[in-house]
Amino acid sequence: DDGQASQVLGSATDITERKRAEEKFRLAVEASPNAIVMVNGQGQIVLVNAQTEKLFGYTRDELIGQPVETLVPERLRAVHPAHRKGFFTAPRARPMGAGTELFALRKDGSEFLVEIGLNPIESADGVFVLTAIVDITERKRAESELQRNREELTHVTRVSALGELAASLAHELNQPLTAILSNAQAAQRFLSAQPADLDEVKEILKDIVA
Repeated sequence: DDGQASQVLGSATDITERKRAEEKFRLAVEASPNAIVMVNGQGQIVLVNAQTEKLFGYTRDELIGQPVETLVPERLRAVHPAHRKGFFTAPRARPMGAGTELFALRKDGSEFLVEIGLNPIESADGVFVLTAIVDITERKRAESELQRNREELTHVTRVSALGELAASLAHELNQPLTAILSNAQAAQRFLSAQPADLDEVKEILKDIVA
């Protein structure tokens, strides 16, 4: 009657299994060779692993609670929230920006090429996106070097083929040119004779024309 509680009814839930599962998840994320960043529906970073710290140059304390756009180059930040919203509208595992080049931003301001995989995580607190980030700078450099080597090999092959063709042409031309020279020298001798043998000279000229 006086408005004071006469009894307090409490309840307890065993969360041992949940905590065990959370610990397994945390250990798996930490052991990943790729940078792992988990983001909530508001675009805030809620979890990162050691590889993320190494790749981006931030400590995890500097990243937790920050917008994920912190890791996106400034020139690309304006469009990123729309992409994030689109993912949360229809969350499913997929690569980000398939067929396009993606860039990430380090703490020191440098940009680098990345591949990004997105995976939705369902939880009691809502949907999160688990982002796996791979630095592909060296792979792209190797691909460019391979392409350059292929182009150089193609050029060398063409030059070699041209050289062989030139040698073949020179051989084919040398034979008739030698015959023409011999005929012309013979014609000079016939013209120098007393009297000049014009019939022979005519025959020689026919050979040269032929």
